[in-house]
Amino acid sequence: MTKNFPWEQFDKVTFERGICIRRNETGDWFYINSENPLSVSDPNTVLTNFGVRPVLAEGSNQNNRVSFLLPAIRGRLLEIYRSELELLKPLKYVMGSMLYHCSALARLYAEECTTFVEQTTGKMVSDSNTSSEKEDTLVTRAEAPFYEFETLITKIVLGYEYIRYPIWRKYKSSKETPRNFSDVIKKCKFPPAIEKRIILSKENCYLPAKKFRHCIQHNQDIGSSSWCMFEKKYQLLWLFRARLPDNPEEKSANAFKFDQELDALTVAWEYVSEFFALTDILLGKGSLSST
Repeated sequence: MTKNFPWEQFDKVTFERGICIRRNETGDWFYINSENPLSVSDPNTVLTNFGVRPVLAEGSNQNNRVSFLLPAIRGRLLEIYRSELELLKPLKYVMGSMLYHCSALARLYAEECTTFVEQTTGKMVSDSNTSSEKEDTLVTRAEAPFYEFETLITKIVLGYEYIRYPIWRKYKSSKETPRNFSDVIKKCKFPPAIEKRIILSKENCYLPAKKFRHCIQHNQDIGSSSWCMFEKKYQLLWLFRARLPDNPEEKSANAFKFDQELDALTVAWEYVSEFFALTDILLGKGSLSST
């Protein structure tokens, strides 16, 4: 999907870690989050140089600004895909909310990087003897990314609860709809391939999302912790990460581990993409499957 990305259709693209590139009046691309002006000869090099994927693409259409959230694996632009599905209003609403908050989180990452660069330009002296491969890291107590992440992760969990109604009508084994998504899986009569796919989604998305939501809302005041950081890479380009614990089920902040280097934007974006893929498999044509 990214190999043949239609860069010419957009003038601003935000990647994971807050990397953002914009196209100027002459059609040339440049990084927004760099201390010095830094051009991008080929947008595809962003993917290979930094190991990140494009998350949000923005452009103009008949003098109106348009934006599209990309799928994390493959498939159509998620806004367009949602418009093509015939869904119950509550489910379509919550999917729209996922798109809105995931796009907002991506923009927030880019804004964090841009603001940081503007505040530090001229104040930080680069060490000429330092290898260009070295990363400088600065911890920050940013709270806003977790505000968006909490809302987004809550909508993802809600989406799984909403989708149980159309699933039950299609695969039910009794009249009464189960109280939650997990019970639907236990009581429905699925074809083997569908059952395998829906269990994978439960284990890899639904249950982890619930753990992160519970961690934020009940166990840990994330905003008070130094979980966010800026990292400087090649040629004074700054990246952002809002870290998530590997084990959010722990009730003590002292027990949290961060060995997997989980990032809030990446995790939430992948969950949104997975929910859209599962919805397509269960209620659509299955053309957006992430497997």
